[in-house]
Amino acid sequence: MRRAPPWDYPSYVPRILLSRAAEAGLLAVLAAVAVIAIVFAGHDHSPRFDKATALSLAAAGIALAALAVRGRHAFTVLVAIAIIALAAGDGAATVLPLLVATFNVALRCDRRGVAAGAVLSVGALLGSYALHSPAVTTYQPLLSRAVAAGMAVAAGLYLAARRAYIASLQDRANQLEREQQLLTEHAVADERVRIARELHDVVAHGVSLMVVQAQALGALEGAERDEAGTRIATIGRDALTEMHRMLGVLRPESDEGPELAPAPGIRDVPSLIERARDTGLDVALAVEGEPRPLPAGVDLSAYRIVQEALTNVVRHSRARRTDISVRYALDALELTVVDDGAGAVADGGAGHGLVGMRERVALFGGTLETGRARTGGWSVRAVLPL
Repeated sequence: MRRAPPWDYPSYVPRILLSRAAEAGLLAVLAAVAVIAIVFAGHDHSPRFDKATALSLAAAGIALAALAVRGRHAFTVLVAIAIIALAAGDGAATVLPLLVATFNVALRCDRRGVAAGAVLSVGALLGSYALHSPAVTTYQPLLSRAVAAGMAVAAGLYLAARRAYIASLQDRANQLEREQQLLTEHAVADERVRIARELHDVVAHGVSLMVVQAQALGALEGAERDEAGTRIATIGRDALTEMHRMLGVLRPESDEGPELAPAPGIRDVPSLIERARDTGLDVALAVEGEPRPLPAGVDLSAYRIVQEALTNVVRHSRARRTDISVRYALDALELTVVDDGAGAVADGGAGHGLVGMRERVALFGGTLETGRARTGGWSVRAVLPL
């Protein structure tokens, strides 16, 4: 299990509440400092309430209100507080909000914004001191204010770099996790291909032995014939057991049990047509020749080819009508699916569908022809030898 990083909050404390609590706490501290600095600003530190005090408190309130929206408008808030500092004077009520706004600009803005914010902050601090002080007799107050602005910028840049570093680590960890998952899936796919090859070798070997021994039955009589039949049955059972075992490994994890329903075949094409008609597509089926039982593999492949062709028509062609033809020739089964759509499949819309159809046709040594039909739509014609 992945351990939570040390900066993560406990799961039972919502982060949004912590963020709002910290925001409210910061504004409350700044408000308290501003009230104390303004009300007790006299030489004897006794409280005073006059017009100047009211104006200073109003200016401090506007500055704190601007800080409340600094997350979305960082540079604008800094400009507003800088103007308030120049107008209201140099004091804790305006200096601290100005430094917080400077820190916020360094944390959130790009390099140009940070440089402009630093210049604006230093200019506001020095200008406020120069405008509202009786006389500038030493450069120490000016230097201290410039250093304070520089420290605010440095702190913001440091936290911004730290945030970007942590985000890059998280992105890298997520990327490594995705790569590991892909490697695992690739390894599983390779292993399943190897198992499928082993299945082919085992079953092909068993079937070959059965064929050889079955051919020899005609030359045997009595006990030898019975013994040969027993050997054939034993070889068949062993091959089936091995096949079931390996197919159990190849079965997707989502399958909860064996598939008991019979495999679909050409007889189930009408149900495909009904489902396609439910999407608004007009589908017509024409059967030529005398229907007859087909080999199981050919029957299933024919069904899948028609299914994939109809799926491509519904998804990609924007067709209104599709004609399906099933023709029972003497030595082959011919399938044709033609639509009157825009032929989007020709532009690659079918994805792996055409590849799958080609593989199924090639499995039986047949042919597959795809392309634009004479009517302007898309045509799929498959011939499966019998």
